[in-house]
Amino acid sequence: MYYQVTIGFETENENGNVRKQKVKYVFEGESVEEVTIIAAKYMAGDTRTSELMGVTNMPIECIVTPTTHPEYYKGK
Repeated sequence: MYYQVTIGFETENENGNVRKQKVKYVFEGESVEEVTIIAAKYMAGDTRTSELMGVTNMPIECIVTPTTHPEYYKGK
């Protein structure tokens, strides 16, 4: 299943004010718990202060890309 994960990153502008930038990602996992763990590992690799703000189920059956379905991309 695919989940939309919203992560808030704290950024500092030139005046020294801190603002939170919300960024949405798509993660694949078997459950909200698994995606939460994966997202935490993802955030740990970033130097910015971050906060997991939300995880929601995305009703996506399949993502069609050249990697997942190369037969549709032959003969471009």
